[in-house]
Amino acid sequence: MLSVRISQRSCTGSRDHNEDCVGVEHVGHHWCMVLSDGAGGHRDGALASRLVVDRILTGFRSRPPVDAPDLGELMLDAHDGVIAAQRSRGVTDRAGAMHATVVVLLVDASRKVALWGHVGDSRLYLLRDQRASAVTRDDSVLQWMVDAGLWQADQLHQHPQRNQLMAALGADEGVEPHLSADPFELRDGDAFLLCSDGWWASVSDGEIERLRAGAATPDQWLDAMIACATARADPRQDNFSAIGCWVGNKAP
Repeated sequence: MLSVRISQRSCTGSRDHNEDCVGVEHVGHHWCMVLSDGAGGHRDGALASRLVVDRILTGFRSRPPVDAPDLGELMLDAHDGVIAAQRSRGVTDRAGAMHATVVVLLVDASRKVALWGHVGDSRLYLLRDQRASAVTRDDSVLQWMVDAGLWQADQLHQHPQRNQLMAALGADEGVEPHLSADPFELRDGDAFLLCSDGWWASVSDGEIERLRAGAATPDQWLDAMIACATARADPRQDNFSAIGCWVGNKAP
């Protein structure tokens, strides 16, 4: 069985409150990691992200998913929870309704496999053989422009409209989560990073790789990335949150 080490951080940045939410749970040899970035007026974004994380972790504790359809059901239940909360609060303006991104990673340490899913622009990175690669693709207007050849991928971080989403939980009745097609076979030494857009916009892929190689624990890794983001002293720094997961005992 692979060992699993996890660390989580959520930072307010230069905003006056934090609308990100992170959560981790495990049942036996099953682990569930969830990160959500909320949006909405009157701090409804914080409520939306908390609802998403709580609903997914509650469902996981009840019955850990074993395949992609199971994970999809958990994510759609969270979506329904945000919609229900809006209705109970009398929200009728869909354009201004609260909504949230989500990225979920499931690890089965016994079977040595992982599953993941996401909606929105919170990302999941896999670090293998000291190289970082995003295994999720943003549900954003800018990502659509990149895919259409209208914008350069390396300019996503700084574009003023990078927060415009094409899908989010609570924002569209017909949302369809993106799910890993098959269980992903884990290797000793693999690492994962779940992060909100405020995090990946502040720490480059190269820095994610370099700081992972120099860290002895997931805690050190996340703290080093926070220091990197903070050193930039961006007066517009968004909330930035992440979960780091290391599997196995192999050194970086």
